[in-house]
Amino acid sequence: MGFANSIVGVVLRSPAHRLLSGSTDLLAYDGRRSGRRIVLPTQYARSVDDIVILVGRPDTKRWWHNFAEPWDVDVLVAGEWRTMVGEAVVGADDPETAAPLLASYLARFPKAAKVLGDGTETERLALAVLVRCRPR
Repeated sequence: MGFANSIVGVVLRSPAHRLLSGSTDLLAYDGRRSGRRIVLPTQYARSVDDIVILVGRPDTKRWWHNFAEPWDVDVLVAGEWRTMVGEAVVGADDPETAAPLLASYLARFPKAAKVLGDGTETERLALAVLVRCRPR
């Protein structure tokens, strides 16, 4: 974890987590190939019992590939660790599943739509990569 991410992690694990925990969580999982424990903060939205994460610039990030198939993940939300299963949902591959997840995320963070470009809703959905974390 980089320095800024480390600071965010310290705050999220502390009694001061309320400063960030309304929009930021911590994911902790074992890398699929490396087996290393990875901990990183992400911006999240809730969709019923699920945690939804929009991967910004997914072509420049690798972490979400760990969730190409369902994969165990612990998620720190609002000061509480939750045992979950994460799975990547690629809008171009599974628009029916991705659409409501993206809608939940954009309802919480409308400005995040700009990372998906200025195209139509269908074009933006095709660019979306989300990680859905479900209770285990």
